[in-house]
Amino acid sequence: MIIKWINRKIGRQLMASFYVVLATLMISSLVVYNYTDTRLQDTRAKLEDIRDRSARAGALWEEWQDLQFNMRGYALMGDATLYEKIAAQQTAIDRQTRWFEKNAIYEQGKVYATSSRELYSYYFDSVLPLVQSYVKGKKDGDVTETFLRGTTLTNLPLGKELVADGKISLDDAGNIDVLSEIDKSELALGGYREFLDEWAERTSQQLGQEIRTTQLIWLSNIIVVIAVLIFFIYPFIRRITSELLGLVKNSQRLANGEDISNIQVPKRKDEIGILALSFNQMASSISENKQHLLAKNEELQAQQEELQAQQEELQAQQQELEEALELTMRNEQHLQYRNDLTETLAAREALTAYPEIIEKLVAITGSEIGALVFVDEGQSYSVVTHGMTEQLTDQLLGSDFSLLKRADTLKKAVHSSKQVSSNHPLPYPYYMYETAVPILDPSSDEVIAFIYLVRYRDQFTNEQMRDVMSFSRQLSLSLLRMRLFDEMNKEKTKTERILDSIREAVIYIEPGKEEVFVNQPLYDLFPELRYGANEEVETLDFCLEAIHSIVDDQAIFSQYVEAVLEGDVPTESLQFSIRQQTVFIQFYVESIEILGVHKGTMLVLRDVTKETEMDRLKSELVSTVSHELRTPLSSIYGFTELMLNRDIDTPRQDKYLQTIHSETERLANLVNDFLDVQRMESGTQSYKKEPLDLRLLLEETTQFYAASTKKHTISFRAMSEALPLIEADEEKMKQLMNNLLNNAVKYSPFGGNIDVTLSIEEQHVLFEVRDQGIGIPAAALNHLFEKFYRVDNSDSRKIGGTGLGLAICKEIVTGHGGEIQVESIEKHGSTFIVKLPLLVERVTIS
Repeated sequence: MIIKWINRKIGRQLMASFYVVLATLMISSLVVYNYTDTRLQDTRAKLEDIRDRSARAGALWEEWQDLQFNMRGYALMGDATLYEKIAAQQTAIDRQTRWFEKNAIYEQGKVYATSSRELYSYYFDSVLPLVQSYVKGKKDGDVTETFLRGTTLTNLPLGKELVADGKISLDDAGNIDVLSEIDKSELALGGYREFLDEWAERTSQQLGQEIRTTQLIWLSNIIVVIAVLIFFIYPFIRRITSELLGLVKNSQRLANGEDISNIQVPKRKDEIGILALSFNQMASSISENKQHLLAKNEELQAQQEELQAQQEELQAQQQELEEALELTMRNEQHLQYRNDLTETLAAREALTAYPEIIEKLVAITGSEIGALVFVDEGQSYSVVTHGMTEQLTDQLLGSDFSLLKRADTLKKAVHSSKQVSSNHPLPYPYYMYETAVPILDPSSDEVIAFIYLVRYRDQFTNEQMRDVMSFSRQLSLSLLRMRLFDEMNKEKTKTERILDSIREAVIYIEPGKEEVFVNQPLYDLFPELRYGANEEVETLDFCLEAIHSIVDDQAIFSQYVEAVLEGDVPTESLQFSIRQQTVFIQFYVESIEILGVHKGTMLVLRDVTKETEMDRLKSELVSTVSHELRTPLSSIYGFTELMLNRDIDTPRQDKYLQTIHSETERLANLVNDFLDVQRMESGTQSYKKEPLDLRLLLEETTQFYAASTKKHTISFRAMSEALPLIEADEEKMKQLMNNLLNNAVKYSPFGGNIDVTLSIEEQHVLFEVRDQGIGIPAAALNHLFEKFYRVDNSDSRKIGGTGLGLAICKEIVTGHGGEIQVESIEKHGSTFIVKLPLLVERVTIS
């Protein structure tokens, strides 16, 4: 059953053969490997046992040699350490001897074990106790010799006892005979080693014999596999190949047209048998079909002659259809050109498409060359040509008798034909047919352009002229539309430039549209609009949200904007601040109406920061001046009224007069400050500059202020002994120093140190005034030298002042070509630094 199943498929037969060979090879290999491995393992175990026994025998003999050496040393020196080594060696020798006694297999091993045990008993039962007795006698003084003598041992009581018992024997000289026992053991060891060597040699020879046997078995295995391949596989493959070659030959004969039938089919159930049977059936079928085809071929030849006649008739019809198709395609292309021209003229980019327009117009009319001539202001022309040379263009525009002049005069299409007999590429004369069609402005009936076309073969047909006239009307409308578009762009550009030129920011919105129009000042006023968009504001929501995000009072701004967007245009403007009150904006709305109809809303935002600041300064000026003037005037008025209405003694009168004088001087200084600021602003301030010793002036000023205050410690220090002069107005320098020192004292209400230093830096002299007062906030440093500016905090407001002192200081320093700076940390004091140029002569004093 299995054989039949295998014979049905070639693949199964091949795989069965392969499996048989593989199984034979694997089984034989496993048997050989198992046998070889077992034998090799046994042989290796024997060799390993022989090497171990030989090594143990050698180790035991070395222990005996070391024991004899230690025994002699112990007998001579009586060292306890040597005795401990002897005891350890006794244990090792006993252990090795017992191993040989237990594991002796052959007679030689047993003899060696017995000899070793006898030597062990002789040494440790007789010799070692005798040596111990000898060592004890030396320690006790019973034995006094320096070197050991054999007769001494035998004369000891223990020696005599051992000799009497026969446990030890004596040689001819009366010494203990130890060598005979050692020689006996050594002889047994030598015999045992020779036996082990012979045993190892026999085992090695046996291993070699087994390896050779294994090789023979492997060779036999290979021979068996080769025999299987030769006697079973090869005939099988040869039989299959022979049958396949027979099929190949028959197929070649069939391909060459030979008549093949009744092929012998092999008695096989596999693919080859099926293939041979199918091939036989195919060959029979082909033979039958061949006869049928021959008959059919004769019938087809007759039909072919009939079809050839029909084909000639169809070719004639096809030619007619091709001519009709060509005409249709020409008409379709003509219509496509017309549509393209119409679309081009309807587009805004028509001005840039004129070369394409004239090219398509030439193609529609079948012309060779053409041009579009535009009439500019002043009867000048601009031309877009197709196929025309510069010479033809110049003749067309420059001649007073050209076709364009006639068309311009008649204001209608004109035609012309003329024979060209020279300066042409053809070898014979030919006619040139040209036409010029004017394009009129419908509003003024003026010529704004011309269409100029030229043909060489025949005249323009009526249909072509209708196309040209229709196109001229379309081109007229296109030109007017483009002219209107250009004018609108110009007006738009002009409007944009006008709006960009005004200073107010403008947002223009129209009802129902999201887009907005803004001018450039809006971007300048609100840079956030640039940060949020790549180029321009796109919608009103985006614009208002960007502004809303930086408004300080967002609620009022949102309420105002909502009213505007709902159509309730406020009549009042809104003023708000942005960016933490750094910029102030005035916001108002204007409604744009045309003929009473609302068209849009204009939102105007005006930067009123300067005006707001001026109003604030005016208010502060009035408040400051009123306070600063009222205080001295009140004192003067009060004391003078007392002196007029009451009898006051002389000391009190002097005190009142001194107060009146001081307040009057204070009032005069205040007025002088206002006058100085006025002169400095108007540019009428003059300086009497002379060489000045700044160090001397600073020393005097510092000493004056040091004497006038008890809370402060004022010191002056010059960084160099020899300081150059400066060129300055002495009175203005005094005013400068007084203002700085007065501020240092005034703004240090709790006292502290005030240090004044003077130094040289390149071509300038520097003096610094450093205090430990209330300091200046960082936000106020940039405005500190502005007129009427005062730091807005409680500490500064309590002290008072006009806000003019530092502004005057800066004007004085600037007028002398110098610089003034301030460094301050709030609550930690301030430092004012003045930098003035040195005198050119560099006069030095000491």
